Amino acid sequence: MIKVGILGYGGIARSHKGGYENLARRGAPVELVALCDIDPEQFTKLVEINLGGEEAGSKEYHTYTDLDEMLEKEDLDVIDICLPTYLHCEYAVKLLKMGYNVQSEKPMGLNEQQCEEMLAAAKESGKKLMIGMCLRFSSAYLAVKKLIDEGTYGKVLTGHFERISAMPRWGFQNWFRDYDRSGGVALDMHIHDVDMIRFMFGEPKAVCAVTDDSKMKCTTIHSTFIYDDKIFTAIGDWGAGGTFGFRSGCQLNFEQATVVLQGADVKVYPSQGEPYDLECEGVDFMAEESLYLARTILGEIENEKNKPEDAAGSVRLISKLMESAENGGRRVDL
Repeated sequence: MIKVGILGYGGIARSHKGGYENLARRGAPVELVALCDIDPEQFTKLVEINLGGEEAGSKEYHTYTDLDEMLEKEDLDVIDICLPTYLHCEYAVKLLKMGYNVQSEKPMGLNEQQCEEMLAAAKESGKKLMIGMCLRFSSAYLAVKKLIDEGTYGKVLTGHFERISAMPRWGFQNWFRDYDRSGGVALDMHIHDVDMIRFMFGEPKAVCAVTDDSKMKCTTIHSTFIYDDKIFTAIGDWGAGGTFGFRSGCQLNFEQATVVLQGADVKVYPSQGEPYDLECEGVDFMAEESLYLARTILGEIENEKNKPEDAAGSVRLISKLMESAENGGRRVDL
């Protein structure tokens, strides 16, 4: 049984907790046993994020306001880091060096240097490190990737990705709204689509981007990804109205069809024949991500789907997009 403690019990940690509870119901060899947050009120209050609100529901878990105390009192295999972005590197490196496996929320770090420090700590310690690029476990995105890999409708020619939300109103000390601590919408939310483009199509040969900085630096980013034989655009947007909620998806134009992914649903519009819904087995991708890490720790599988080096590559590409944006949207060759 792989025993887990969550470090940082804000909004996204509730989704992680739900994933562990899903695994418990399935009898998986993963058990969440402890929660740690410097604010004891986090264990009892409702936290609302763009994916909705959830009560803490922490009564069955041991709760701590001090990390060292949790590590001393609990026999843990994995520390699941759900801290703000600017703390990911510091705590991942510390915990890896202490001999813990680490699952850390995205993005991996604020920049390439932090990612390299985390990779080096994982290599030196021999422990597992996995970053929460959770869409790599989404049945909807995997179903679309299968169409691409199998050439079901020919080659992909163009595509558009989007991830849109109101500006975050939650977060410790309002850290989301501080670009130096969050990286803006590019590093916090847009990175999911950047990662999916890389996951599905590999590395582009060039990128360019422009941003809107009306509410904070990088409130909205419009990105273009250039390949030898195709082009993609993507928008990450925190500029929506406060009651907007959340929307995400993509549209891919194949040679013989258009495929639209919206939320967890995929619709295929073939050049010939009637449109149809693509069957996607509904899965909790937070749960699948945590189970995947557990199976690598148990030695059942090798991590081929979500390597920390891949997560570092997505941070690197975000840095190239921001380089473009900060230079008037000029093309950056990779």
